[in-house]
Amino acid sequence: MSGQYASVAIFDLGPTRKVSISVISITPSEVVLSGSWVLEREQIKEISLVLSDRLAIPLTPETESAFPEQKYGYTRVCLADFFLEARRDAASSLEAFHDYRNEDIKKRKKLVPPEFFDWSSPPDLLEAEAHLSSLGMPNFYEGTSPEMERVLAAARLVLFFISKWHNDEAARSGRKYVDGAEAQVTILPKKWLN
Repeated sequence: MSGQYASVAIFDLGPTRKVSISVISITPSEVVLSGSWVLEREQIKEISLVLSDRLAIPLTPETESAFPEQKYGYTRVCLADFFLEARRDAASSLEAFHDYRNEDIKKRKKLVPPEFFDWSSPPDLLEAEAHLSSLGMPNFYEGTSPEMERVLAAARLVLFFISKWHNDEAARSGRKYVDGAEAQVTILPKKWLN
């Protein structure tokens, strides 16, 4: 992964023993679902080709043990790390805003603080459909194969969070008081990119 492009695969071994994979492509200017596959568990070569060199989120421990990171060449990431870094960055930016405003409160009292997404706690991706509904988003698309429903819902939810990360990065880095390393915009949290 580079600072200009990343790819995240969300995958699951379903009850029919098929592997469902949905991929999100991320650049500085867009976050899109870029592919989906339903493969037989025995299609090891094809699964490796899709997962290798990507960041990946296996939806269950069973999925992760059936398709281990070392064998399939992906880098496992988790939503909890994403939320932790996003929450820290938002808090740090708000602190920097308040420090800047308080340096000259008379002159800067009308400054509007940046608004950030609520990164309080990551949802369970196995409950993505319910979470999408709570956000007012469709939780499934008609015509989606049953094997893809859970993975596609999880991928759409992760895509939503990555988009919110991009919004927060723009709100944070565009401020006059943000400079140096803090002003660098990343397409994903550093924890995921390292």
